[in-house]
Amino acid sequence: MNSVIIRALDPAEWAVFRDFRLQALRAAPCVFITSYDEALVRTPEEWQDTIKGPAHQVFGLFDGELLIGITAAFTSCEDPSGETALLAMSFILPKYRGIGLSRLLYEARLDWIRTNPHFKRVVVSHRLSNEVSRRAIQRRGFRPTGRASRTWPDGVSEDEVWYELPISNYLRSEERPRSHPFGALSRRL
Repeated sequence: MNSVIIRALDPAEWAVFRDFRLQALRAAPCVFITSYDEALVRTPEEWQDTIKGPAHQVFGLFDGELLIGITAAFTSCEDPSGETALLAMSFILPKYRGIGLSRLLYEARLDWIRTNPHFKRVVVSHRLSNEVSRRAIQRRGFRPTGRASRTWPDGVSEDEVWYELPISNYLRSEERPRSHPFGALSRRL
């Protein structure tokens, strides 16, 4: 494994992002809200607009030049005040799972959210049976706020569980104590 980094994607990288996102939707239809068929018909302009805007950003996780994961932060459309950020779209290739890389996904998104002072809280959700997501979410200090039934793109009805984190409770990577198990490795592993 080369040096693993996470960085904001640029709209010019839309084709690489599109291909990876479609691969993720096809590989794991049970964990995403968007279906493969819905994403497949998006135009290049829609893919570019998804990557970056004034109220959202998609990040890429790279092993050298190879894109191995994606994640995103958006302004929640459920909050008319625009003060709620929504974490979404996380996917890491199977061979890179289980080695602590989800920490980088959370840090990148939460650090980006902190640079946008209009955000006051962050929400995230997962499918009830997705224990890996539940553990990652709770490790970051998110607290459960509710659940609701949802029919997922794989056709199964199962609860979606919601969590919230007040942004004032999150320390940026440069503010975190360096006694963290990964030490000073806030962006590289």
